[in-house]
Amino acid sequence: MNPIEWNSTYSVGVAVLDQQHQRIINVINTLLTSSVDVSSEEISDTLDTMTRYAEEHFSYEERLLAENNYPGIEEQKEEHRKFIHKTVQFCMKTMVHKGSVPNEVRTYLTLWWNHHIRSSDMAYKEFLNNRGIY
Repeated sequence: MNPIEWNSTYSVGVAVLDQQHQRIINVINTLLTSSVDVSSEEISDTLDTMTRYAEEHFSYEERLLAENNYPGIEEQKEEHRKFIHKTVQFCMKTMVHKGSVPNEVRTYLTLWWNHHIRSSDMAYKEFLNNRGIY
């Protein structure tokens, strides 16, 4: 599966959030481009790293949205919760799936991040920018 290439369509107009998104995407790309002979432990460790980065990012993003009374915050929180739940499940699955990153994991991560950033996160871009947050 092709790596996710960061470009301006992913920018939410808030530098720190863009940097956090790029960091998470870099870890996702490690999973997407990993060879077939990678160990299940390495896959699980990389998924764990990505999950930790995502949790840190989601916490920061949710705090920023709450401080600014963003009306769509509950939907954001729910999407974040579901993502973390799913990635924890993937971590457990990969311990028994030896030899490569399962296609289910690759597909989910690619589709989720593309949709989440370009749809859900873009919904707050103008909202935060109008409050002077860049």
